[in-house]
Amino acid sequence: MTERKDIAYLDSHMDGPGRVYRHEFFRDRMERIPLYAWERYDLEPYEALIIPNNIDEEWLYPRRERIAEFMASGRILVSFAQPFLPWLPGGVLWRQSPLGIQERTVLAHEEHPIFQGVTEYDLNYRRGVKGFFSRGYFEAPQQAEIVLRDNAGAVVVYIDRLTTNGTILAGAGTDLLGYGLSDTTTARRIGLQLVAWIDSERKGRGR
Repeated sequence: MTERKDIAYLDSHMDGPGRVYRHEFFRDRMERIPLYAWERYDLEPYEALIIPNNIDEEWLYPRRERIAEFMASGRILVSFAQPFLPWLPGGVLWRQSPLGIQERTVLAHEEHPIFQGVTEYDLNYRRGVKGFFSRGYFEAPQQAEIVLRDNAGAVVVYIDRLTTNGTILAGAGTDLLGYGLSDTTTARRIGLQLVAWIDSERKGRGR
């Protein structure tokens, strides 16, 4: 338990009790920052910034320098978005997988701290339906640590510690907080293990 909310969740949608940052797993750690007013918020108290997969990129793109400023001080950026504009440091853009939903499989990486104990089936299926976790991929920065790939070798989640002074974790449309949260499968681990990874990464950077 922390004494303050140290993870900012940048939100371009309406607030409400069902939003993921209100969940009992995360509400003591995360503060909602409304995107359209975020220039009025001081980001200094936050160690990490989460950008969800439904962010308004057209509004965010002209204001991308705030992200650069946040990262310049050695913070952590976690993006679940599918960027079609180059606001994500490194200019990485989302691409739709050419594989059909039934052909494509996101390969498990159970040894990684975020995905430890999460089975391949639970990454790919929710209640027997495939395709919710990710339908796209990235051409990741050359120096990035690749966390998840699909069965064609395309990058689904990567970590970049060299493009900025901080750490970027990007998933290709993958909501690592909410995926499996309402189920009882191994995917339910991902959100809590992501928060634990943020804490570990912060300590590793000496913050």
